Amino acid sequence: MRPSSWEDKYEGYLFSHMETPEDVHQIVSEMYYNLCPRNYYAIPDNYFRMWHSKWFTYAQCWSKYPETDAMWRSYAYANRAIRIRTKDDKLLDHTQKVFPKEEQFSVYLNKVSYNLNKKSALEQQISQMKDSLSAHETYFHKRPAFRHEGEYRLLIADNNLYSAESLSSLGVKFKIEEQVMGKTDEEIINYLTERICAQRANWERTVDNNVRIEDAGDISEFLEGVMVHPLAPPWYVDIVRDICETRKIKFDGQSEIYTLK
Repeated sequence: MRPSSWEDKYEGYLFSHMETPEDVHQIVSEMYYNLCPRNYYAIPDNYFRMWHSKWFTYAQCWSKYPETDAMWRSYAYANRAIRIRTKDDKLLDHTQKVFPKEEQFSVYLNKVSYNLNKKSALEQQISQMKDSLSAHETYFHKRPAFRHEGEYRLLIADNNLYSAESLSSLGVKFKIEEQVMGKTDEEIINYLTERICAQRANWERTVDNNVRIEDAGDISEFLEGVMVHPLAPPWYVDIVRDICETRKIKFDGQSEIYTLK
């Protein structure tokens, strides 16, 4: 699912503040003074990398913890849920098979840092991009309130339409030397803001397009075990056990997190 469509608007905060001229002006200003100081050639390139990431990046969330009370309570419906486990190398290898580089996909698996300050989120996330040199960097930072998740995030970037962003950036930079000659810093920022808003592609996405579903193939290649919710009814446990046996996946049984021993 696209992180910028998630309920928590601080998920990829930068990407949810790219639409209006006011938002663009703030981003351009931050880039102009901090990310790539006074480099009016680099600013449109960076903006359109982010613009593409906003619309064509999908994410999946994993946890480093075997199980926690908070996770069972947060991600279960009527005590019917499972926990699947894998190893990072297996998950990454399998995902790269489903989304091959040869077909213009990029796959990332990184630990999430819980260091996002909501008072200065935009400036902070642009600074994070500068450090990592990645337009997707902001997806790997969350607020400390979510630290209990111990999250690792799997990210898939679909680069098939990236050429449109390159053309948009070229449109902004066309004869830019002539346009900025003699202008003040603020006038250059205003010019870049206006040109970026005029040149960017209008990627209209419906709710359905926020989710990307692919055939995962043989899931036993990367799944190492399946555990059932600690309070799940017996019939539910039996169904999950049968599925695991059929697919040759290790059944880790029912969680005993609440069981007195």
